[in-house]
Amino acid sequence: MYGQSRALGKSEGVSIFYCHGWGSHFDPGKNKIRALSKMGSVDGITVDYTLHPQLVFATFTARLKRHPEALVVGTSLGGFFAAWLGAEFGRPFIAINPSITPSTTLRAYVGRGVNHIGDPYELMEDCVMAYDALSFRLDGRGTIVLDMGDEILDAQATRDFIKRRLPIVAFEGGSHRFDHMAELIESRPDLFNAY
Repeated sequence: MYGQSRALGKSEGVSIFYCHGWGSHFDPGKNKIRALSKMGSVDGITVDYTLHPQLVFATFTARLKRHPEALVVGTSLGGFFAAWLGAEFGRPFIAINPSITPSTTLRAYVGRGVNHIGDPYELMEDCVMAYDALSFRLDGRGTIVLDMGDEILDAQATRDFIKRRLPIVAFEGGSHRFDHMAELIESRPDLFNAY
């Protein structure tokens, strides 16, 4: 499914480029994507996170260049890349339950396994170690969005790491999948329309 993409949503409104998380894929049928499509057109691409992060970044970059005005939205490891893309290209971004230290969080997946959508993968140690040279980008125009009930990543640690360097919107409860997209859009449409 590497490289698969499909745009969804309205032609008017904001243009959104979506970065999926580890072990997932870009799926226009997912609730998050359908909710985002109410704000405007949503495009994304399925990337292979078992590749070196620079290659993943290059794949996202090539697709993002088709959307010169897009707001970049990403979840989990996709949130890491959303912040990187936003900072690198001066794009606004929203990082949802972002992985702020992929070199640590991906270690649990080193080796062979089956991802969240049932596809086999092999993640090499050197790919995970490549994230050691990368830091979560705090120099962009973005917002961090958290479900404090995230069972995979420590939302409080993310909050402490961000420390007013970027705006944070936090919801009590929820999960790593982020259960508050509809509430986020309803309560904070400015995050999508200000760009």
